[in-house]
Amino acid sequence: MDVTAERLARVYAEAFWNAASKQADPAAALDELRAVVSDVLDKYPAFDAVLASALVDASEKVRLIDRVFGKQLSATSLNFLKVLSAHHRLELLRLVVKETQVLLRDHFGQVEVDVRVASEMDATLGAEVLERIRKHASREPILRITVDPELVGGIVIKVGDRVYDGSLRTRFEMARRSIIERASELIEAHPEHFIHAAT
Repeated sequence: MDVTAERLARVYAEAFWNAASKQADPAAALDELRAVVSDVLDKYPAFDAVLASALVDASEKVRLIDRVFGKQLSATSLNFLKVLSAHHRLELLRLVVKETQVLLRDHFGQVEVDVRVASEMDATLGAEVLERIRKHASREPILRITVDPELVGGIVIKVGDRVYDGSLRTRFEMARRSIIERASELIEAHPEHFIHAAT
């Protein structure tokens, strides 16, 4: 990831959050920006390319933003898109949404938790996992669950930089390494046994 782009996105995210946090429901403004990305830019790449293009005049982009989003977005979100356009930074919108999400989580004392499982969890198991994480997390966990059949079984939980790996795939790999290490130690300690056996 471009570090400069990430830093710029953080600056714009803070500016957007300062404006959104003055509203009754600051999360709603973020939801609007997220919808702009998922419902419009991701679905209509040609339109996304026009907004990101350096060949299209900023004033023309503002007119497009007004035409497409003028009746759909709050003044906060609409004005923010225009600010990004005026500074030729509309290509940062996805990063801005990501950085604003972090600010929102901090504001509400939440932490995003990545959970990978081998198969779909039922509601009961999901509630149990959430409760166990809640006991050990300093903030309210927001689970983001991904199904990864390669795990074979078990679960992998990532909170910030910490990873708790309880997958069967990892256990199998650890067991395999342990067997190899044990065999190597035996060979090094008693090489004569293996030499005789080989001959």
